[in-house]
Amino acid sequence: MGTNRLVWIIWIAVLLFALHWLLSGCASTHQTYREAAFRASHTAFASLPDDPALHEIICIEGLIVHIVGSRTLFDWNDAQDAKNGLAGYASSENGIWVFGKTVGGKIVVNPTVLGHELGHLLNWKNPKMANPDTLEELGL
Repeated sequence: MGTNRLVWIIWIAVLLFALHWLLSGCASTHQTYREAAFRASHTAFASLPDDPALHEIICIEGLIVHIVGSRTLFDWNDAQDAKNGLAGYASSENGIWVFGKTVGGKIVVNPTVLGHELGHLLNWKNPKMANPDTLEELGL
């Protein structure tokens, strides 16, 4: 499937959710954006060919996820600099650093950022896994 078709599928999904948001009125803005992003991401992933025989196991011993409310708590100077715009990062010590927010007494993280950084750890452990920063090299 061509990249242009994939882009159109994502735009259609986002537009459908925008229309849903306009018509429903009762959903929170966060919920609407989250659902639109999830559906667009799922639609894009579902457009890839299935691989029913795939079963790869990757163990990440000692995985530590640091959830912070301020970039000053990041343990990497480049990430602390707001000009870099990093929303999270993975470290070679099996660590993931992401922003979190507290809502209703529960911690919430951006699942896309968390998944992206987990993708880096998976790629470092097993080069069969795609590097999430270079998916365009795969035509995605």
